This record gives sequence, C-alpha cells and structure tokens, in this order.
Amino acid sequence: MKGDDKLCKSCLTGLVKTGKKLHIDVIKYEKELKKRDAQKKKKLKKVKQPKKIIDKKKTPKSIASQNRLKSIHWKDSQRLVLKFTRALKRTELNTFNLNYTKKKQYKKVYDIHAVLSKSAMQLSHSSVKKIRLAQFDQNTLRIVFENDKTIKQEYLIKGKELIIKMSRKNQKLEYIPIKENSSKKIIVIDPGHGGKDSGAVGYKKYREKVVVLQTSKKLRDILVKRGYTVYMTRNGDQFIKLRQRTKFANKKKADLFLSIHANAVPKRNRHKAHGIETYFLSSKRSQRAENTLRAENVDISKMDKRSMNAALHLMSREKIFASNKLAIDLQQNMLSSLNQRYKVKDGGVRSGPFWVLVGAEMPAVLVEIGFISHPSEAKKMINHRYQKTQAIGIANGVDRYFDKNH
Repeated sequence: MKGDDKLCKSCLTGLVKTGKKLHIDVIKYEKELKKRDAQKKKKLKKVKQPKKIIDKKKTPKSIASQNRLKSIHWKDSQRLVLKFTRALKRTELNTFNLNYTKKKQYKKVYDIHAVLSKSAMQLSHSSVKKIRLAQFDQNTLRIVFENDKTIKQEYLIKGKELIIKMSRKNQKLEYIPIKENSSKKIIVIDPGHGGKDSGAVGYKKYREKVVVLQTSKKLRDILVKRGYTVYMTRNGDQFIKLRQRTKFANKKKADLFLSIHANAVPKRNRHKAHGIETYFLSSKRSQRAENTLRAENVDISKMDKRSMNAALHLMSREKIFASNKLAIDLQQNMLSSLNQRYKVKDGGVRSGPFWVLVGAEMPAVLVEIGFISHPSEAKKMINHRYQKTQAIGIANGVDRYFDKNH
C-alpha cells in the first residue's frame, strides 16, 4: 500500500472499526490515522490559492464618472468649505479620530466618497498644525487635520458642500491656497492715488496713498500664494491717471479689477463717520456716495458729465450685475474677517459713477477700507496686522466670487 494514501487510509479506518467491535487494541492504528490526517491538512495549507481573474468589464466606475471635488475655500476664518460636482450623501462621509496621547499627536480624519481633481494639497490654519488633502484610494478622498492637542470640530453637509467648522480658540488664519481654477485667473489691484496725489489726509496726517498701498501689497501676496496671477497698477509712490488704471487692467486681460481707497470726512465730522464700504460702477448714486465721489473723481481733466454718461451707457447690464455681486462678496468677507478680532461698521455696498472704474472690461469695484479721518479707525488702518486681516477678507471675497460664478 506504500504510495497509495487513499487505500492506506481506507484500510486503517477498517482496522479501527473492526478492532473496536472485536475488542482488540487499535490505539496504534488510530494514531497512524490521525498522523496522516494532520499531514494532509498541512499540505493543503501550503497549496497557493489561484489568482482571481479580474473581469475588466466589471471594474468600478472610472474616476471621471465619480463625484469630484470642484473647489475648496474658507467661507470665513473658521469655516472650510469643500464643494463637489454633485450633492454629497451622508453615507458617503466617514469621520473618525486617531489619537496618540503619549506622542501628543491628535488627528481628525474625514473620508469622502469622491475624487480630487488636482494632486494632493496642503492647507494652513493656526488652530491646527497640519491640514492635508489627498486621494486615499481610487474612491476615497481624505482630509486630515493634525494637532498636538485634541481637535474639536463640527461639520455640515449642505447639498454639494461639506462645511467644516474649526475651533473657536484660535481665529488667526495664515493662508488659504486655492488649487481649482485660481492659476487661470488674473487680478489687477489698483492702490488709489499716489505721487503728487496723496488722496485723503486724515487723523495725525495719515495719508491715503500710503495706507492703501500697504494693504494692496498684503492683498497681492495673499492672492499670489493662492495661485492667482496678480498685477499692481503701482508698486510705489507714482502718480497714475484714472483712465490709465483700467487701460492697464484691460491690457493684462484681467478677470477682476480691485481699486483700493480710504474714505474721509471734514474734521468737524471725523468722530461720526467710520466703517468699510464697497462700490461698483453705475449711473445711480446714493446720497452717501456723493462725498466719496467728490474725493475719488479728482482727476477730471477733459472729463465731464456728458462723457461719463456716454461711458455708462456703453456698459453692459451683465458687467454691472457681476460687479455688484463681486462687491457683495468682498464686503461680506471683509466684515467676517475683521469682526473676528476688531469691531467694524458695515457701510454697505453702494453704486456710483466712479471714473477709476470707467472703461474696465471686467467686473470692477472700488473698496473703501475705512475712514482715515476717524481717530480710532485710522490707528487700526495703519496697523500691519489689521491690514493683513482685511486683505485676507478681500481675498476670501475673491475666492467666493469665483466659486459661485465660475
């Protein structure tokens, strides 16, 4: 029977069965039988399982057909908004914590059933050490928040948006890189006045041309970090005519034109007037806009009401409407950013026939970053931290505008 395992097992089984009936000692046959069974099981374990043949026709849907991350931006300094190409279901989101207390390493993880349009990206917010967004696998987009302390967050799914609310403890925002579409967008920043035109001279002789240039440079740096192409109508103390400013923007084929100014009132009223305002070009004007118009339309050589009305008549309704929407986004986000740390009055969004905006072939606004004539507001306006906080708000408004309209 040597070499025939099947016959050997059959004989041993028969011997054990018969021996037990005849009351014969069969222990050695049982041991042999158990030994052979154990050897057989060992051989079966060593045998490799055949590879599964993958049917290409039954592979998961292509990445192109899945839900995709369209954009990512900060709605304000505390809420991170991820926008997708279609509505996000609650079952498509899984969130969990990975805490290593001995190492002082705490992670908050969000796994989303979606794909990333671009490569992995790094975000920054000072309430946590790291924020990383990357494709975890073919079907899962993962965002990880890492810190040396426990991370407390709230989130909300709202249609196509996932909104993650950061901790309230630290409200300082470092920068927000936007990867989607931003590199294709061109922004022209126009620091008002310059050179022989100092603009408004306010409290303690603070000059408008200096303050708006400082804020504009901070805004430029933030927008460049976020991937935009940015040009300045002036980088130093130069005088530039109003019409040359929009001509420059048109030449650069800008997507947006942002003219940065500071407001002022006569000394007798300096304690009353304060706050930030945003204007867009229109033939209509409010009573409040009259003083601003007189201050900003200073370069009016060879310009009269007839030529202004002719220019306004040529403006398309679409451009006025787009400028209005841009003004609203900038105003809201400036207020949101500044009010985290400072108390700022909302002067509102207004319209008026500003020469500096005439001729712009893209949405264009004039931002009054505050009243340089107001004692306490002027002190804040020359503060570099305040300027940066305001610049972040304007940049957030730009992001919001593109997110909603492109």
